[in-house]
Amino acid sequence: MAPSRSGWLKFALPGLAVALGLLAFLPWASWLGFAGSIEMAAYRTVLREWSLWTLAIVAGALLAARVSGGRVGERLDGLQVKLEAIPGRSFVAVSAIAVLLAACLLSEALFARLPHHVDSIAQLFQARILTRFHLTAPAPVSYEFFAFTNSVLHEGRWFSQYPPGHPGLLAVGMLLHAQWLVNPLFSAGTVILLYGAARRLLGEGSARLAAVLYAISPFVLFMSASHMNHVTAAFFLALALYANTRATGGERELRWPLVLGVALAIAGTIRPLDALAWAAVLGSWLLIERGWRVALIAGAVCVAGLLPLFAYNGLTTGNPLRFGYTLLWGSGHGLGFHIDPWGEPFTLLRSLAETASDFQLFNAALFGWPVPSFVLLILALVAAGTDPRLRKACAPLIALLLVVPLGYFFYWHRDQFLGPRFLYASIVPAVMLSAAGIAAVDRRLGHWREAFRMALLASLFIGLGVKFPVTAGTLAGLNPEFKFRPEEQARQAGLSDAVIFVKVGWGTRLVARMWGWGISAPEAEQTYRTVDGCRLQIALDEADSLALAGADSARVRQELEQRLGEWRGERLPVIRGYFPDPSVRVDTTHPIVARCRQELELDLTGYTHYATLVWRNDPWLQRGLVFARLLDPARNEMLMARYPDFDHFLYAPAAPERGVRPDLRRLREEKPEMPDAEAEGGR
Repeated sequence: MAPSRSGWLKFALPGLAVALGLLAFLPWASWLGFAGSIEMAAYRTVLREWSLWTLAIVAGALLAARVSGGRVGERLDGLQVKLEAIPGRSFVAVSAIAVLLAACLLSEALFARLPHHVDSIAQLFQARILTRFHLTAPAPVSYEFFAFTNSVLHEGRWFSQYPPGHPGLLAVGMLLHAQWLVNPLFSAGTVILLYGAARRLLGEGSARLAAVLYAISPFVLFMSASHMNHVTAAFFLALALYANTRATGGERELRWPLVLGVALAIAGTIRPLDALAWAAVLGSWLLIERGWRVALIAGAVCVAGLLPLFAYNGLTTGNPLRFGYTLLWGSGHGLGFHIDPWGEPFTLLRSLAETASDFQLFNAALFGWPVPSFVLLILALVAAGTDPRLRKACAPLIALLLVVPLGYFFYWHRDQFLGPRFLYASIVPAVMLSAAGIAAVDRRLGHWREAFRMALLASLFIGLGVKFPVTAGTLAGLNPEFKFRPEEQARQAGLSDAVIFVKVGWGTRLVARMWGWGISAPEAEQTYRTVDGCRLQIALDEADSLALAGADSARVRQELEQRLGEWRGERLPVIRGYFPDPSVRVDTTHPIVARCRQELELDLTGYTHYATLVWRNDPWLQRGLVFARLLDPARNEMLMARYPDFDHFLYAPAAPERGVRPDLRRLREEKPEMPDAEAEGGR
């Protein structure tokens, strides 16, 4: 590294450490007015726990080190020697196997090897299409029965909104009847690549420590047990990092820039923004170290590798540069500060608050210790200010850690499923920097080193032995409905071809009916969030009545769209959490009419989720078990008429309590009290 650049980084890296600390520890969301009382209380609790645990661990480690008289330090040194004697390949192989086994066990224990998020459900649906060697499937005639969040209806076809990379990998697993195993395998592979990259940047000791930190990270293990696409994207980004360390580390073989380009391209077919962000850093790094020629070769390979993605977009959305989520949600889905697809303003201050919240959650979730995870990372950046060799390694790593959050700074949506999942790509540089921080401090502490090591071990044992089981138990208790397997119930009942109507909540019925009328995804979402549910019910009933009476459907749809648009513009005060389906909004200043009470009474007898079942359908809806929403009797009869040779069953819980496994009963025997669409005209 050039002296001038090294001198600049000498001050920049410690400065970044300070900035990162301010971002990850201060309550920005609260100060900026974007945190509710629950979030504020939770954050104060975390800070209090960190303070108490840090004080207790540091004091305990200092006292224990003084009492031991160096005996514990000698044993730890002996253990370190034994670990260093293990061949590197054996060490990383054991680490990879440990991640694989832990992820598999957690997949079963926490998720019953089933998807628990709408994103992974949509991608499994797309994987089901790909297993038939198609990119899309013919759209259902009655879309309201089968549509789900993140499904795209376009020119008579339907498909998932997501790029094809992760669904393609899930499809391979699906063909082998082991789609749940895809993420554990790729996460295990990430350990190997991370170790290889860290060994070239930081040395053997730090590389082994980074592999261990990755293998014990709750964030890593929980995500690896899921079906989310962040895990496979992280693998290919780690492969790109490894290839870049080989290409910039003195090896002049052309294959490593080629591998770099291919890895970034594949990552781009999974999570395009993550790949673009990493490509900017890795490309700049390659350009500085190897020059224009090699960087252009890697870039050309990357662009060539993205051609299948552009072809996929062209064949599905009609435009090579238009992704499915842009087609579904409109221009509001793109980057920048604007009105988001849900009708809310995405502003600079909101983005700052959400980014800070992501970093704060990352700080807690990375290692799950009773002390802040970022302390180790910050120590690495501070140490890099006085160590030129560490500085050279830390510069690209901190750039890789920050570049993905920087990209999502301009993105309107956040989600904290299993942790700050949008920052998952930053796991790889984060654990490498943390390992570097531990190694740097360990070298410099002298006779304090024994206490430092004991504090680390105490944090590790408390994290794994106390906090990890508590978090895992909480996750295991979430969304019990997603763990049911109605296909096994059907198999036990001897069913082969059957339409299974799923009794869902009022809110799901309302949104599905809007989709059935061709209301766009953003308009349906905004309507549902701002309009009284009973008012919406009556409007949809009236539209259905007009269509059944022979009115022109296109005109009815136009009038319905205009009506809903006017209501959205009124912004009347509505609240949620009032009805059995808590997502339904209600205007408490108006009485609830009899027509809507029927819907409420239906929900009071219990309902379940439909989204978790859609990926089990054959997307062509022509064979096997066909899961459909239970709507009003007239529509149900019409759908049953399209499947005259199928059995018709109802899938509904026997009690209103959440988590009760639904029963599978013949629909004709059940005859649930569903309202007639023409029973009441208005409120």
